[in-house]
Amino acid sequence: MSEHSLRKERIDLMGRSSVLNILGIILNLTGLTLVVIGYHDSVEDGFIYKLIGFILMGATLFSMFMLKGLFLFSYIARGLVGGLFIVSGLVKANDPWGFAFKLEEYFEPEGLAHDFPFFADLTPYVLHLSILICVVEIVLGVAVIVGGKIKLASWSLVLMMAGFTWLTWYTAACVEASELALAAGEEYTRQCVTDCGCFGDALRGSVGRSLTPAESYWKDLVLFYLVFIIFINQWKIKLNTPKQNWAMVSFSMVVVIFFSWVFGWIFPIFFALFALLGSFVISNLNIGKIGKAWKMAIFTTVISLIFSLYTSSYLPIKDYRPYAIGNNIQAEMDKEVPAEIEFVWIYKNLATGENEEFATSDYEIYGDKEKYEYVDRKETVLTPGVEAPIKDFVASLDFESLGEKEKEHAIIDSIIAANYDMYYEEKMVVTGPYGPDTISPLDYDTLYYPDSVYTAGEPFISLADPTMRFTLDLTQYLLSLDKVFLMTIRDIESVNDSHIPDFKAVYEGAETLGIPFYVISPASQDKIDAFCERNDFYPTFLAFDGTEVKILVRSNPGLLLLDKATVLDKWPSRSIPDFEDISSDYNLSE
Repeated sequence: MSEHSLRKERIDLMGRSSVLNILGIILNLTGLTLVVIGYHDSVEDGFIYKLIGFILMGATLFSMFMLKGLFLFSYIARGLVGGLFIVSGLVKANDPWGFAFKLEEYFEPEGLAHDFPFFADLTPYVLHLSILICVVEIVLGVAVIVGGKIKLASWSLVLMMAGFTWLTWYTAACVEASELALAAGEEYTRQCVTDCGCFGDALRGSVGRSLTPAESYWKDLVLFYLVFIIFINQWKIKLNTPKQNWAMVSFSMVVVIFFSWVFGWIFPIFFALFALLGSFVISNLNIGKIGKAWKMAIFTTVISLIFSLYTSSYLPIKDYRPYAIGNNIQAEMDKEVPAEIEFVWIYKNLATGENEEFATSDYEIYGDKEKYEYVDRKETVLTPGVEAPIKDFVASLDFESLGEKEKEHAIIDSIIAANYDMYYEEKMVVTGPYGPDTISPLDYDTLYYPDSVYTAGEPFISLADPTMRFTLDLTQYLLSLDKVFLMTIRDIESVNDSHIPDFKAVYEGAETLGIPFYVISPASQDKIDAFCERNDFYPTFLAFDGTEVKILVRSNPGLLLLDKATVLDKWPSRSIPDFEDISSDYNLSE
Protein backbone atom coordinates (compact mmCIF):
# COMPACT_ATOMS: atom_id res chain seq x y z
CA MET A 1 0.00 0.00 0.00
CA SER A 2 1.35 3.42 -0.96
CA GLU A 3 2.22 6.13 1.57
CA HIS A 4 -0.66 8.22 0.18
CA SER A 5 -3.16 5.37 0.72
CA LEU A 6 -1.97 4.76 4.27
CA ARG A 7 -2.28 8.45 5.08
CA LYS A 8 -5.77 8.57 3.56
CA GLU A 9 -6.82 5.47 5.54
CA ARG A 10 -5.54 7.03 8.77
CA ILE A 11 -7.42 10.29 8.08
CA ASP A 12 -10.61 8.34 7.30
CA LEU A 13 -10.35 6.48 10.60
CA MET A 14 -9.06 9.16 12.97
CA GLY A 15 -10.80 12.15 11.39
CA ARG A 16 -9.38 15.65 11.35
CA SER A 17 -7.99 15.40 14.89
CA SER A 18 -7.28 12.07 16.53
CA VAL A 19 -6.78 13.66 19.96
CA LEU A 20 -10.02 15.66 19.91
CA ASN A 21 -12.03 12.76 18.50
CA ILE A 22 -10.73 10.31 21.12
CA LEU A 23 -11.50 12.87 23.81
CA GLY A 24 -14.94 13.37 22.28
CA ILE A 25 -15.67 9.62 22.43
CA ILE A 26 -14.62 9.44 26.08
CA LEU A 27 -16.74 12.47 27.00
CA ASN A 28 -19.67 11.15 24.97
CA LEU A 29 -19.66 7.82 26.79
CA THR A 30 -19.25 9.71 30.08
CA GLY A 31 -22.29 11.79 29.23
CA LEU A 32 -24.24 8.65 28.35
CA THR A 33 -23.32 7.20 31.73
CA LEU A 34 -24.46 10.36 33.53
CA VAL A 35 -27.80 10.31 31.73
CA VAL A 36 -28.41 6.70 32.78
CA ILE A 37 -27.46 7.51 36.38
CA GLY A 38 -29.77 10.51 36.32
CA TYR A 39 -32.75 8.37 35.42
CA HIS A 40 -32.04 5.67 38.01
CA ASP A 41 -34.54 5.40 40.87
CA SER A 42 -31.79 5.43 43.50
CA VAL A 43 -30.72 8.97 42.55
CA GLU A 44 -32.83 11.54 44.40
CA ASP A 45 -31.97 14.58 42.27
CA GLY A 46 -31.02 13.28 38.85
CA PHE A 47 -31.66 16.54 36.96
CA ILE A 48 -28.03 17.69 37.20
CA TYR A 49 -26.76 14.30 35.98
CA LYS A 50 -29.18 14.34 33.06
CA LEU A 51 -28.44 17.96 32.16
CA ILE A 52 -24.66 17.49 32.15
CA GLY A 53 -25.00 14.14 30.39
CA PHE A 54 -27.17 15.40 27.55
CA ILE A 55 -24.98 18.47 27.06
CA LEU A 56 -21.86 16.30 26.84
CA MET A 57 -23.50 13.89 24.42
CA GLY A 58 -24.87 16.63 22.18
CA ALA A 59 -21.67 18.69 22.16
CA THR A 60 -19.38 15.74 21.49
CA LEU A 61 -21.59 14.31 18.73
CA PHE A 62 -21.53 17.70 17.01
CA SER A 63 -17.76 17.94 17.55
CA MET A 64 -17.16 14.45 16.12
CA PHE A 65 -19.42 15.20 13.17
CA MET A 66 -17.44 18.33 12.35
CA LEU A 67 -14.08 16.62 12.92
CA LYS A 68 -15.16 13.44 11.09
CA GLY A 69 -14.71 11.34 14.22
CA LEU A 70 -17.96 9.34 14.08
CA PHE A 71 -16.23 6.62 12.05
CA LEU A 72 -13.70 6.15 14.85
CA PHE A 73 -16.62 6.09 17.33
CA SER A 74 -18.18 3.26 15.30
CA TYR A 75 -15.07 1.13 15.98
CA ILE A 76 -15.49 1.65 19.73
CA ALA A 77 -19.20 0.90 19.43
CA ARG A 78 -18.49 -2.26 17.43
CA GLY A 79 -16.12 -3.55 20.11
CA LEU A 80 -18.57 -2.81 22.93
CA VAL A 81 -21.66 -4.14 21.13
CA GLY A 82 -19.88 -7.14 19.65
CA GLY A 83 -18.32 -8.24 22.93
CA LEU A 84 -21.55 -7.77 24.86
CA PHE A 85 -23.65 -9.60 22.26
CA ILE A 86 -21.29 -12.59 22.29
CA VAL A 87 -21.44 -12.84 26.09
CA SER A 88 -25.19 -12.14 26.26
CA GLY A 89 -25.94 -14.76 23.60
CA LEU A 90 -23.60 -17.28 25.21
CA VAL A 91 -24.95 -17.06 28.76
CA LYS A 92 -28.47 -17.59 27.38
CA ALA A 93 -27.24 -20.40 25.10
CA ASN A 94 -25.74 -21.96 28.22
CA ASP A 95 -29.32 -22.45 29.45
CA PRO A 96 -31.75 -22.35 26.48
CA TRP A 97 -34.56 -23.89 28.53
CA GLY A 98 -34.25 -21.13 31.12
CA PHE A 99 -34.60 -18.45 28.43
CA ALA A 100 -37.45 -20.45 26.87
CA PHE A 101 -39.31 -20.43 30.19
CA LYS A 102 -38.80 -16.66 30.32
CA LEU A 103 -40.27 -16.29 26.83
CA GLU A 104 -43.17 -18.49 27.93
CA GLU A 105 -43.72 -16.07 30.81
CA TYR A 106 -43.80 -13.15 28.36
CA PHE A 107 -46.36 -14.93 26.17
CA GLU A 108 -48.81 -15.66 29.01
CA PRO A 109 -52.49 -14.68 28.38
CA GLU A 110 -52.22 -11.85 30.91
CA GLY A 111 -48.79 -10.86 29.62
CA LEU A 112 -47.98 -9.77 26.07
CA ALA A 113 -50.80 -11.91 24.68
CA HIS A 114 -53.29 -9.72 26.53
CA ASP A 115 -52.59 -6.81 24.17
CA PHE A 116 -51.09 -8.79 21.29
CA PRO A 117 -52.90 -12.17 21.05
CA PHE A 118 -50.59 -13.54 18.35
CA PHE A 119 -47.83 -13.96 20.96
CA ALA A 120 -49.83 -16.80 22.52
CA ASP A 121 -49.38 -18.77 19.28
CA LEU A 122 -45.60 -18.71 19.82
CA THR A 123 -45.76 -20.59 23.14
CA PRO A 124 -45.19 -24.07 21.60
CA TYR A 125 -42.03 -22.79 19.96
CA VAL A 126 -40.34 -21.05 22.90
CA LEU A 127 -37.31 -23.39 22.88
CA HIS A 128 -36.81 -22.89 19.15
CA LEU A 129 -37.06 -19.11 19.59
CA SER A 130 -34.69 -19.27 22.54
CA ILE A 131 -32.00 -21.07 20.57
CA LEU A 132 -32.55 -18.86 17.51
CA ILE A 133 -32.14 -15.63 19.52
CA CYS A 134 -29.00 -16.94 21.25
CA VAL A 135 -27.36 -17.96 17.97
CA VAL A 136 -28.31 -14.71 16.21
CA GLU A 137 -26.87 -12.63 19.08
CA ILE A 138 -23.53 -14.46 18.93
CA VAL A 139 -23.34 -14.32 15.12
CA LEU A 140 -24.15 -10.58 15.07
CA GLY A 141 -21.59 -10.00 17.82
CA VAL A 142 -18.85 -11.62 15.73
CA ALA A 143 -20.06 -9.89 12.57
CA VAL A 144 -19.78 -6.34 13.93
CA ILE A 145 -16.34 -7.06 15.39
CA VAL A 146 -14.89 -8.41 12.12
CA GLY A 147 -16.91 -6.05 9.91
CA GLY A 148 -18.54 -8.88 7.99
CA LYS A 149 -21.67 -8.08 5.91
CA ILE A 150 -22.00 -4.96 8.01
CA LYS A 151 -25.05 -3.59 6.19
CA LEU A 152 -27.02 -6.75 6.89
CA ALA A 153 -25.59 -6.96 10.39
CA SER A 154 -26.32 -3.32 11.26
CA TRP A 155 -29.90 -3.53 9.96
CA SER A 156 -30.37 -6.77 11.91
CA LEU A 157 -28.98 -5.10 15.04
CA VAL A 158 -31.31 -2.12 14.66
CA LEU A 159 -34.36 -4.35 14.21
CA MET A 160 -33.35 -6.62 17.10
CA MET A 161 -32.65 -3.71 19.43
CA ALA A 162 -35.91 -2.03 18.42
CA GLY A 163 -37.74 -5.20 19.42
CA PHE A 164 -35.81 -5.67 22.67
CA THR A 165 -36.13 -2.00 23.63
CA TRP A 166 -39.88 -2.03 23.00
CA LEU A 167 -40.22 -5.23 25.03
CA THR A 168 -38.30 -3.91 28.03
CA TRP A 169 -40.21 -0.59 27.85
CA TYR A 170 -43.47 -2.54 27.80
CA THR A 171 -42.37 -4.60 30.80
CA ALA A 172 -41.15 -1.57 32.76
CA ALA A 173 -44.45 0.22 32.04
CA CYS A 174 -46.39 -2.83 33.22
CA VAL A 175 -44.46 -2.99 36.49
CA GLU A 176 -44.89 0.74 37.06
CA ALA A 177 -48.65 0.47 36.45
CA SER A 178 -48.91 -2.46 38.87
CA GLU A 179 -47.04 -0.52 41.57
CA LEU A 180 -49.32 2.52 41.11
CA ALA A 181 -52.38 0.29 41.33
CA LEU A 182 -51.05 -1.34 44.49
CA ALA A 183 -50.33 2.05 46.06
CA ALA A 184 -53.88 3.15 45.24
CA GLY A 185 -55.30 -0.04 46.73
CA GLU A 186 -56.61 -1.18 43.36
CA GLU A 187 -56.45 -4.65 41.84
CA TYR A 188 -54.08 -5.14 38.91
CA THR A 189 -54.80 -8.28 36.91
CA ARG A 190 -52.02 -8.04 34.33
CA GLN A 191 -48.99 -10.33 34.61
CA CYS A 192 -45.73 -8.37 34.58
CA VAL A 193 -42.35 -9.96 33.91
CA THR A 194 -40.02 -8.65 36.60
CA ASP A 195 -36.82 -10.17 35.17
CA CYS A 196 -36.15 -9.69 31.45
CA GLY A 197 -33.90 -12.75 31.21
CA CYS A 198 -31.38 -10.66 29.21
CA PHE A 199 -28.45 -12.52 30.76
CA GLY A 200 -30.28 -15.70 31.74
CA ASP A 201 -29.66 -16.49 35.40
CA ALA A 202 -26.06 -15.28 35.19
CA LEU A 203 -26.57 -11.92 36.93
CA ARG A 204 -28.75 -13.32 39.69
CA GLY A 205 -26.38 -16.22 40.24
CA SER A 206 -23.22 -14.09 40.24
CA VAL A 207 -24.03 -10.65 41.67
CA GLY A 208 -27.15 -11.63 43.60
CA ARG A 209 -29.88 -9.97 41.54
CA SER A 210 -31.05 -9.43 38.00
CA LEU A 211 -31.67 -6.10 36.32
CA THR A 212 -34.98 -4.49 37.20
CA PRO A 213 -37.37 -3.87 34.26
CA ALA A 214 -36.41 -0.17 34.27
CA GLU A 215 -32.70 -1.03 34.32
CA SER A 216 -33.19 -3.50 31.47
CA TYR A 217 -34.96 -0.80 29.48
CA TRP A 218 -32.06 1.63 29.96
CA LYS A 219 -29.55 -1.07 29.16
CA ASP A 220 -31.30 -1.57 25.82
CA LEU A 221 -31.45 2.19 25.19
CA VAL A 222 -27.68 2.41 25.68
CA LEU A 223 -27.11 -0.53 23.36
CA PHE A 224 -29.52 0.96 20.82
CA TYR A 225 -27.52 4.19 20.89
CA LEU A 226 -24.26 2.34 20.20
CA VAL A 227 -25.95 0.27 17.48
CA PHE A 228 -27.15 3.52 15.90
CA ILE A 229 -23.53 4.77 15.77
CA ILE A 230 -22.61 1.58 13.89
CA PHE A 231 -25.67 1.90 11.65
CA ILE A 232 -24.91 5.45 10.43
CA ASN A 233 -21.35 4.42 9.60
CA GLN A 234 -22.24 1.17 7.83
CA TRP A 235 -21.39 2.55 4.37
CA LYS A 236 -17.75 3.08 5.46
CA ILE A 237 -17.22 -0.14 7.43
CA LYS A 238 -15.55 -2.93 5.48
CA LEU A 239 -14.33 -6.39 6.37
CA ASN A 240 -11.36 -5.88 8.69
CA THR A 241 -7.81 -6.01 7.45
CA PRO A 242 -5.51 -8.33 9.45
CA LYS A 243 -4.19 -5.30 11.36
CA GLN A 244 -7.72 -4.12 12.16
CA ASN A 245 -8.67 -7.64 13.28
CA TRP A 246 -5.95 -7.65 15.91
CA ALA A 247 -7.11 -4.29 17.24
CA MET A 248 -10.85 -5.12 17.18
CA VAL A 249 -10.41 -8.59 18.67
CA SER A 250 -8.21 -7.23 21.44
CA PHE A 251 -10.70 -4.49 22.34
CA SER A 252 -13.76 -6.74 22.18
CA MET A 253 -12.00 -9.36 24.28
CA VAL A 254 -11.56 -6.74 27.03
CA VAL A 255 -15.37 -6.45 27.04
CA VAL A 256 -15.75 -10.23 27.10
CA ILE A 257 -13.19 -10.60 29.91
CA PHE A 258 -14.97 -7.94 31.97
CA PHE A 259 -18.34 -9.68 31.74
CA SER A 260 -16.72 -13.07 32.31
CA TRP A 261 -15.35 -11.63 35.53
CA VAL A 262 -18.78 -10.24 36.48
CA PHE A 263 -20.45 -13.59 35.77
CA GLY A 264 -17.67 -15.62 37.38
CA TRP A 265 -17.26 -17.80 34.30
CA ILE A 266 -14.09 -18.05 32.25
CA PHE A 267 -15.64 -20.08 29.40
CA PRO A 268 -16.93 -17.03 27.42
CA ILE A 269 -13.33 -15.89 26.97
CA PHE A 270 -12.32 -19.17 25.32
CA PHE A 271 -15.53 -19.37 23.30
CA ALA A 272 -15.14 -15.80 21.99
CA LEU A 273 -11.52 -16.42 21.04
CA PHE A 274 -12.44 -19.68 19.32
CA ALA A 275 -15.32 -18.01 17.45
CA LEU A 276 -13.26 -15.01 16.32
CA LEU A 277 -9.96 -16.75 15.53
CA GLY A 278 -11.77 -19.74 14.04
CA SER A 279 -13.69 -17.37 11.78
CA PHE A 280 -10.44 -15.91 10.47
CA VAL A 281 -9.06 -19.38 9.72
CA ILE A 282 -12.26 -20.59 8.05
CA SER A 283 -12.55 -17.40 6.00
CA ASN A 284 -9.20 -18.13 4.34
CA LEU A 285 -10.14 -21.68 3.34
CA ASN A 286 -11.07 -22.27 -0.28
CA ILE A 287 -14.70 -23.37 0.00
CA GLY A 288 -16.25 -22.88 -3.41
CA LYS A 289 -17.45 -19.36 -4.17
CA ILE A 290 -18.55 -18.54 -0.63
CA GLY A 291 -17.30 -15.12 0.44
CA LYS A 292 -15.13 -14.59 3.51
CA ALA A 293 -17.87 -12.91 5.52
CA TRP A 294 -20.36 -15.70 4.83
CA LYS A 295 -17.81 -18.36 5.79
CA MET A 296 -17.29 -16.56 9.10
CA ALA A 297 -21.05 -16.34 9.66
CA ILE A 298 -21.57 -20.02 8.87
CA PHE A 299 -18.76 -21.09 11.19
CA THR A 300 -20.08 -18.96 14.07
CA THR A 301 -23.63 -20.20 13.48
CA VAL A 302 -22.54 -23.84 13.54
CA ILE A 303 -20.53 -23.66 16.77
CA SER A 304 -23.21 -21.56 18.50
CA LEU A 305 -25.95 -23.94 17.40
CA ILE A 306 -23.98 -27.01 18.53
CA PHE A 307 -23.42 -25.43 21.94
CA SER A 308 -27.10 -24.47 22.29
CA LEU A 309 -28.36 -27.89 21.23
CA TYR A 310 -25.99 -29.61 23.65
CA THR A 311 -27.04 -27.53 26.67
CA SER A 312 -30.74 -27.78 25.79
CA SER A 313 -30.46 -31.56 25.46
CA TYR A 314 -28.43 -32.07 28.64
CA LEU A 315 -27.71 -29.47 31.34
CA PRO A 316 -26.12 -25.98 31.45
CA ILE A 317 -22.33 -25.98 31.48
CA LYS A 318 -22.37 -23.32 34.19
CA ASP A 319 -25.26 -23.62 36.66
CA TYR A 320 -26.16 -20.20 38.09
CA ARG A 321 -29.29 -21.43 39.85
CA PRO A 322 -29.44 -21.88 43.63
CA TYR A 323 -29.73 -25.65 43.10
CA ALA A 324 -26.26 -25.91 41.55
CA ILE A 325 -24.16 -28.92 42.49
CA GLY A 326 -22.48 -28.25 45.84
CA ASN A 327 -25.13 -25.82 47.10
CA ASN A 328 -27.03 -26.57 50.30
CA ILE A 329 -30.76 -26.05 49.77
CA GLN A 330 -31.46 -25.32 53.44
CA ALA A 331 -28.69 -22.72 53.53
CA GLU A 332 -30.06 -21.05 50.40
CA MET A 333 -33.52 -20.97 52.00
CA ASP A 334 -32.14 -19.35 55.15
CA LYS A 335 -30.44 -16.44 53.38
CA GLU A 336 -33.50 -14.19 53.50
CA VAL A 337 -33.03 -10.98 55.47
CA PRO A 338 -36.14 -8.84 55.99
CA ALA A 339 -35.92 -5.18 55.10
CA GLU A 340 -35.80 -2.68 57.97
CA ILE A 341 -38.41 -0.01 57.26
CA GLU A 342 -39.31 3.12 59.20
CA PHE A 343 -42.84 4.48 58.83
CA VAL A 344 -43.98 8.06 59.24
CA TRP A 345 -47.74 8.39 59.76
CA ILE A 346 -49.61 11.40 58.43
CA TYR A 347 -52.82 12.35 60.25
CA LYS A 348 -55.11 15.33 59.93
CA ASN A 349 -55.62 17.34 63.11
CA LEU A 350 -59.41 17.72 63.20
CA ALA A 351 -59.15 20.83 65.35
CA THR A 352 -56.73 22.79 63.14
CA GLY A 353 -57.34 21.03 59.81
CA GLU A 354 -53.58 20.66 59.29
CA ASN A 355 -51.68 17.47 58.54
CA GLU A 356 -49.21 16.30 61.15
CA GLU A 357 -46.49 13.63 60.98
CA PHE A 358 -45.96 11.02 63.69
CA ALA A 359 -43.57 8.19 64.41
CA THR A 360 -45.10 4.76 64.96
CA SER A 361 -44.36 5.04 68.68
CA ASP A 362 -46.67 8.11 68.92
CA TYR A 363 -49.81 5.98 68.62
CA GLU A 364 -51.20 7.29 71.90
CA ILE A 365 -51.48 10.69 70.22
CA TYR A 366 -52.62 9.97 66.64
CA GLY A 367 -54.67 6.96 67.75
CA ASP A 368 -57.29 9.28 69.24
CA LYS A 369 -59.94 9.17 66.49
CA GLU A 370 -61.79 12.10 67.99
CA LYS A 371 -58.79 14.35 67.36
CA TYR A 372 -57.02 12.83 64.35
CA GLU A 373 -57.98 11.34 60.98
CA TYR A 374 -55.67 9.09 58.94
CA VAL A 375 -54.37 10.63 55.71
CA ASP A 376 -51.35 8.67 54.49
CA ARG A 377 -48.08 7.06 55.48
CA LYS A 378 -44.50 7.39 54.22
CA GLU A 379 -41.91 4.68 54.47
CA THR A 380 -38.15 4.88 54.48
CA VAL A 381 -36.06 1.77 53.86
CA LEU A 382 -33.30 1.87 56.48
CA THR A 383 -31.76 -1.45 55.48
CA PRO A 384 -32.67 -3.18 52.21
CA GLY A 385 -33.86 -6.75 52.61
CA VAL A 386 -32.24 -9.75 51.00
CA GLU A 387 -34.50 -12.21 49.22
CA ALA A 388 -33.76 -15.89 49.76
CA PRO A 389 -32.51 -17.58 46.55
CA ILE A 390 -34.84 -20.51 47.30
CA LYS A 391 -38.35 -19.78 48.56
CA ASP A 392 -40.61 -22.42 47.05
CA PHE A 393 -38.89 -25.72 47.77
CA VAL A 394 -41.94 -27.32 49.37
CA ALA A 395 -42.72 -31.02 48.92
CA SER A 396 -45.96 -32.50 50.24
CA LEU A 397 -47.67 -35.88 50.35
CA ASP A 398 -51.07 -37.22 51.32
CA PHE A 399 -50.86 -39.01 54.70
CA GLU A 400 -52.43 -42.17 53.30
CA SER A 401 -49.63 -42.48 50.74
CA LEU A 402 -46.94 -42.67 53.45
CA GLY A 403 -45.13 -45.95 53.98
CA GLU A 404 -44.76 -47.42 57.46
CA LYS A 405 -41.00 -46.84 57.47
CA GLU A 406 -41.49 -43.18 56.58
CA LYS A 407 -43.97 -42.75 59.42
CA GLU A 408 -41.28 -43.84 61.87
CA HIS A 409 -38.95 -40.98 60.90
CA ALA A 410 -38.70 -38.46 63.74
CA ILE A 411 -39.70 -35.42 61.66
CA ILE A 412 -42.66 -37.14 60.00
CA ASP A 413 -43.76 -38.67 63.30
CA SER A 414 -43.79 -35.22 64.93
CA ILE A 415 -45.88 -33.78 62.05
CA ILE A 416 -48.36 -36.63 62.36
CA ALA A 417 -48.58 -36.29 66.14
CA ALA A 418 -49.25 -32.56 65.91
CA ASN A 419 -51.92 -32.72 63.18
CA TYR A 420 -53.46 -36.20 63.07
CA ASP A 421 -56.40 -35.42 65.38
CA MET A 422 -57.33 -32.40 63.26
CA TYR A 423 -58.09 -34.64 60.29
CA TYR A 424 -58.95 -38.10 61.58
CA GLU A 425 -61.55 -39.36 64.02
CA GLU A 426 -63.01 -42.65 65.14
CA LYS A 427 -66.26 -43.65 63.39
CA MET A 428 -68.62 -46.58 63.16
CA VAL A 429 -71.39 -47.60 60.83
CA VAL A 430 -74.81 -48.36 62.25
CA THR A 431 -77.22 -50.05 59.86
CA GLY A 432 -80.95 -49.71 60.49
CA PRO A 433 -84.30 -49.67 58.70
CA TYR A 434 -83.32 -46.63 56.68
CA GLY A 435 -79.90 -47.87 55.67
CA PRO A 436 -76.37 -47.34 57.05
CA ASP A 437 -75.44 -44.29 59.07
CA THR A 438 -71.88 -43.26 60.00
CA ILE A 439 -71.58 -41.89 63.52
CA SER A 440 -69.01 -41.37 66.26
CA PRO A 441 -68.71 -44.31 68.72
CA LEU A 442 -69.41 -41.77 71.47
CA ASP A 443 -72.82 -41.16 69.95
CA TYR A 444 -73.72 -44.86 69.87
CA ASP A 445 -76.29 -45.64 72.57
CA THR A 446 -78.56 -48.70 72.48
CA LEU A 447 -81.31 -46.51 73.90
CA TYR A 448 -81.45 -44.72 70.55
CA TYR A 449 -80.06 -47.60 68.46
CA PRO A 450 -81.69 -50.78 69.93
CA ASP A 451 -79.96 -54.03 68.98
CA SER A 452 -83.27 -55.45 67.79
CA VAL A 453 -83.43 -52.82 65.05
CA TYR A 454 -79.83 -51.68 64.43
CA THR A 455 -76.62 -53.52 63.67
CA ALA A 456 -73.44 -51.80 64.81
CA GLY A 457 -70.19 -52.29 62.93
CA GLU A 458 -66.67 -52.24 64.37
CA PRO A 459 -65.19 -48.78 65.08
CA PHE A 460 -62.68 -47.54 62.51
CA ILE A 461 -60.50 -44.49 61.93
CA SER A 462 -61.34 -42.23 58.99
CA LEU A 463 -61.07 -38.64 57.79
CA ALA A 464 -63.39 -36.37 59.71
CA ASP A 465 -64.16 -34.57 56.45
CA PRO A 466 -63.37 -36.63 53.30
CA THR A 467 -62.92 -33.41 51.32
CA MET A 468 -60.11 -32.24 53.64
CA ARG A 469 -57.13 -34.51 53.09
CA PHE A 470 -54.29 -34.72 55.60
CA THR A 471 -51.36 -33.40 53.56
CA LEU A 472 -47.91 -33.49 55.12
CA ASP A 473 -45.18 -30.99 54.36
CA LEU A 474 -42.16 -33.27 53.85
CA THR A 475 -39.69 -30.51 53.03
CA GLN A 476 -37.67 -30.75 56.24
CA TYR A 477 -37.82 -34.54 56.09
CA LEU A 478 -36.23 -34.55 52.62
CA LEU A 479 -33.59 -32.04 53.62
CA SER A 480 -32.66 -34.03 56.71
CA LEU A 481 -32.00 -37.34 54.95
CA ASP A 482 -28.41 -38.57 54.66
CA LYS A 483 -29.04 -39.56 51.06
CA VAL A 484 -32.13 -39.20 48.90
CA PHE A 485 -32.82 -39.39 45.18
CA LEU A 486 -35.24 -36.87 43.72
CA MET A 487 -36.58 -37.48 40.25
CA THR A 488 -38.08 -34.31 38.79
CA ILE A 489 -40.89 -34.18 36.23
CA ARG A 490 -42.07 -30.74 35.15
CA ASP A 491 -44.41 -31.92 32.37
CA ILE A 492 -45.49 -35.50 32.79
CA GLU A 493 -47.29 -35.65 29.44
CA SER A 494 -44.17 -34.77 27.43
CA VAL A 495 -41.82 -37.24 29.15
CA ASN A 496 -39.91 -39.48 26.74
CA ASP A 497 -40.78 -42.95 28.07
CA SER A 498 -37.66 -44.46 26.50
CA HIS A 499 -35.59 -42.88 29.31
CA ILE A 500 -37.72 -44.24 32.17
CA PRO A 501 -35.90 -47.65 32.41
CA ASP A 502 -32.74 -45.75 33.46
CA PHE A 503 -34.67 -44.10 36.32
CA LYS A 504 -36.25 -47.44 37.25
CA ALA A 505 -32.78 -48.97 37.55
CA VAL A 506 -31.70 -46.21 39.97
CA TYR A 507 -34.99 -46.58 41.88
CA GLU A 508 -34.51 -50.32 42.29
CA GLY A 509 -30.87 -49.90 43.30
CA ALA A 510 -31.81 -47.25 45.87
CA GLU A 511 -34.48 -49.55 47.31
CA THR A 512 -31.90 -52.32 47.68
CA LEU A 513 -29.70 -50.04 49.80
CA GLY A 514 -32.62 -48.50 51.69
CA ILE A 515 -32.09 -45.05 50.16
CA PRO A 516 -35.30 -43.02 49.70
CA PHE A 517 -36.35 -42.26 46.13
CA TYR A 518 -39.11 -39.76 45.38
CA VAL A 519 -40.57 -38.11 42.32
CA ILE A 520 -41.44 -34.42 42.67
CA SER A 521 -43.92 -33.06 40.16
CA PRO A 522 -46.87 -30.66 39.85
CA ALA A 523 -48.83 -33.30 37.89
CA SER A 524 -52.38 -34.21 38.84
CA GLN A 525 -53.09 -37.63 40.33
CA ASP A 526 -54.86 -38.99 37.23
CA LYS A 527 -51.84 -38.11 35.06
CA ILE A 528 -49.49 -39.65 37.62
CA ASP A 529 -51.55 -42.87 37.65
CA ALA A 530 -51.49 -43.05 33.85
CA PHE A 531 -47.72 -42.46 33.79
CA CYS A 532 -47.01 -45.14 36.39
CA GLU A 533 -49.22 -47.72 34.71
CA ARG A 534 -47.79 -47.00 31.27
CA ASN A 535 -44.21 -47.43 32.48
CA ASP A 536 -44.81 -50.07 35.18
CA PHE A 537 -43.03 -47.67 37.52
CA TYR A 538 -44.50 -46.96 40.97
CA PRO A 539 -42.28 -44.66 43.07
CA THR A 540 -43.76 -42.23 45.61
CA PHE A 541 -44.80 -38.93 44.03
CA LEU A 542 -44.60 -35.71 46.03
CA ALA A 543 -46.59 -32.61 45.09
CA PHE A 544 -44.24 -29.78 44.13
CA ASP A 545 -44.41 -26.29 42.64
CA GLY A 546 -44.24 -26.40 38.83
CA THR A 547 -41.98 -23.36 38.48
CA GLU A 548 -39.53 -24.65 41.09
CA VAL A 549 -39.28 -28.01 39.31
CA LYS A 550 -38.11 -26.12 36.20
CA ILE A 551 -35.36 -24.49 38.25
CA LEU A 552 -34.14 -27.70 39.92
CA VAL A 553 -33.20 -29.56 36.74
CA ARG A 554 -33.80 -28.27 33.20
CA SER A 555 -34.18 -31.81 31.85
CA ASN A 556 -37.65 -33.40 31.78
CA PRO A 557 -37.33 -35.72 33.63
CA GLY A 558 -34.17 -35.15 35.68
CA LEU A 559 -32.51 -36.69 38.72
CA LEU A 560 -30.82 -35.22 41.81
CA LEU A 561 -28.90 -36.82 44.65
CA LEU A 562 -29.04 -34.92 47.96
CA ASP A 563 -27.05 -35.44 51.13
CA LYS A 564 -28.49 -33.53 54.10
CA ALA A 565 -29.86 -30.84 51.75
CA THR A 566 -26.62 -30.53 49.75
CA VAL A 567 -26.89 -31.22 46.02
CA LEU A 568 -24.26 -33.91 45.43
CA ASP A 569 -25.04 -34.34 41.74
CA LYS A 570 -27.73 -34.00 39.10
CA TRP A 571 -28.31 -35.70 35.78
CA PRO A 572 -30.47 -35.13 32.69
CA SER A 573 -32.65 -37.93 31.36
CA ARG A 574 -30.26 -38.55 28.45
CA SER A 575 -27.29 -39.42 30.67
CA ILE A 576 -28.49 -41.23 33.78
CA PRO A 577 -25.51 -43.29 35.02
CA ASP A 578 -25.72 -46.93 36.08
CA PHE A 579 -26.66 -47.19 39.74
CA GLU A 580 -23.44 -49.07 40.43
CA ASP A 581 -21.44 -46.09 39.18
CA ILE A 582 -23.44 -43.65 41.33
CA SER A 583 -23.05 -45.94 44.33
CA SER A 584 -19.31 -46.20 43.78
CA ASP A 585 -18.82 -42.45 43.22
CA TYR A 586 -20.73 -41.45 46.36
CA ASN A 587 -20.15 -44.48 48.63
CA LEU A 588 -23.86 -45.21 48.89
CA SER A 589 -23.34 -48.75 50.15
CA GLU A 590 -21.47 -47.62 53.27
